[in-house]
Amino acid sequence: MAATWNLSKPVAQSAEDGDEDDAWGAAREEAAAAKAREADRKAREEKIKAEAEIAKTQRLADAVALGEEMKAQRLEDEANEVLEREQQEKEAEKVRKAARDAARAQVQSVEQTVDLDAQRDIMKQYEQSFLDKDIGSASPSSDFGF
Repeated sequence: MAATWNLSKPVAQSAEDGDEDDAWGAAREEAAAAKAREADRKAREEKIKAEAEIAKTQRLADAVALGEEMKAQRLEDEANEVLEREQQEKEAEKVRKAARDAARAQVQSVEQTVDLDAQRDIMKQYEQSFLDKDIGSASPSSDFGF
């Protein structure tokens, strides 16, 4: 006797299988939707990471540019300060030279004059001071105030 293995499904069981097929189909659809949501989430995360990297790069470039600008400004300020200091030194040198020239002119403008009468009076007083000492006593003690 040969056995036939082709059995027909009972009617009640085929309704349950339909429910199972619907549940499996819904699960597959849900899995596909979850997979799509996960892909969208990953895409959004990658986009956010890329935007953050671009923003970081831009901030870094801005910081470097600002640093260069500040360095250039500092160098310009230092150059201006050096020029100002040099100009002040030149002006001070001009003032010193003018004062030196004025002093030289004043010294050269002085005429040398000799007042012979005043010279005679000074010499008489000088000689008189020697004579006063010689005329005094010959004792040495008088020279010392005894």
